[in-house]
Amino acid sequence: MKNKLPFLSLMLSLGLLGQSVVVVPGTGNYDLNGIVYNNSLFFSKSFKLSKFDGVSVTAIPVPEYNSQPIVGNLTGNMIIYNNKLCYNYDYKAGGGPTNESQNKDFLVTYDGLSQTTFLNPEAVYSSGGIFIGDNGSENAPIISNGKLFLKGAYYSGVNSNLFLFDGQVIKKINNVSNQSDQATGQVKLGDWALDYNNELYFGYQDSNMTWPGIAKFNGTSIVRLNTDNNKEYWGSIFSLNNQLYFKINFMSAPSGYGIGSYDASANTISKIPTPVLLYSGAQKPLVYNSQAFITVGDVKLSVFDGVTVNQVANITTNDRGIVGRRVLFANDIYFPYLDSNNKYLLGKYSGTGISLIPNPSTADQGIGRSLIEFNGNMFFTYTSGGINYLAKYNGQNITVMPNPDNGQGVQDSEFVVYGNDIYFPYKNAAGIINMAKYGTTVLSTKETVKDVGVSIFKDNNGFSVVSKIEKITKIEVLDASGREILNGKANTQKYSFEIGTHGVFIVNVTLENGKVSTLKVRN
Repeated sequence: MKNKLPFLSLMLSLGLLGQSVVVVPGTGNYDLNGIVYNNSLFFSKSFKLSKFDGVSVTAIPVPEYNSQPIVGNLTGNMIIYNNKLCYNYDYKAGGGPTNESQNKDFLVTYDGLSQTTFLNPEAVYSSGGIFIGDNGSENAPIISNGKLFLKGAYYSGVNSNLFLFDGQVIKKINNVSNQSDQATGQVKLGDWALDYNNELYFGYQDSNMTWPGIAKFNGTSIVRLNTDNNKEYWGSIFSLNNQLYFKINFMSAPSGYGIGSYDASANTISKIPTPVLLYSGAQKPLVYNSQAFITVGDVKLSVFDGVTVNQVANITTNDRGIVGRRVLFANDIYFPYLDSNNKYLLGKYSGTGISLIPNPSTADQGIGRSLIEFNGNMFFTYTSGGINYLAKYNGQNITVMPNPDNGQGVQDSEFVVYGNDIYFPYKNAAGIINMAKYGTTVLSTKETVKDVGVSIFKDNNGFSVVSKIEKITKIEVLDASGREILNGKANTQKYSFEIGTHGVFIVNVTLENGKVSTLKVRN
């Protein structure tokens, strides 16, 4: 049975531009953690580092320690630090607690040619060690004052420490009072942390603190902010007009959830008079045009200008409201919005109130929680009939793209832009997650990929045609009227050319075996 798109999508862009969702060959068991570095897209495949250069996938050799390959796995995500790709690599002895002392935790750096492995000396007996998260999670690392800070777990991951990496050595920063084994020792980075005036502020709690609080690293040690236990920190740290703010639950007068303004000289946190700001997630606000756009309450949008907080009403009182990050697109604020019928829609704030962009079908579950701007459009996942698709919003309406097979579809996670394509995880009909893409790589039919192996990519100021199997012998480019504007001979598997005018063009690619592949491009 073939996949069916939601009725109103009509495959609009596919007929006009020839663009489609394409699975990248050789990316099975993709681990959802792509990152662009050194003109290539790096990702984890079966928990090992791999590289995609726009044409083919290459496995990076397993890192070594003491001149021996490490039998382990790439865990978590990756980050660029000091112009090097950094990732966490773990060796687990197996066999439960008996062999836990043999576990090893490594941080690996890669400069595009060679890898350097750093042993984390504090991770012995740890079932977690350093972990690199992303998308604002409390394990997401942060660079502050030229140093890379990471969260590391210990004692079966119940507790955590702050770790510092300067490019030469990994160092554990002791918790306040040198605690290293307290059940309440917790560090939170990601959306709980911020580099402000070259100092790292982050979520922190130790055994002397009743509630989660805030600390900073002063270059040597961890210092708690405002030691009174009547303030509970819920993340959402941000800087606005050179002032540091937090979302705080104030438990003494004036009590209630609100925005806390921090005075570094007095080490005090003061409550900004606001409407009720019930806890609704730790995500950092979107700061734009000297305003902070914060999610609050049940779940509403609030706009803070440094003096007052204006709360924006939901469409109806029974709506759940904003359920994802706010993003800026075409000078307006957009976000996923959950209505009273449990449908996810694209919400928009233009300065007065919230409006909703209709889904292509009212029967569909709707959009996903990850939004990204790419090539003048907003992209996100879209769910219909339990299947996930890629969708885009052009400022007027939503268009849903067909999946390349009848699998579960596009996974709702962080998108990666590489070159002139957008990349994302895709679960195929066999249940295997691959890396897929959408963009200016244009294929006329799925058979073009399967049988001929020819693709075309936007490449700097022009295009490149790539044949994976046969050599290209001839390239012919026609404009929309059928007029020939290029006719070139070749004897290579990659042919590059430029088109001096804008429009839609037909590219006929003749291969050494006589087969002709026809593709469309828009310049």
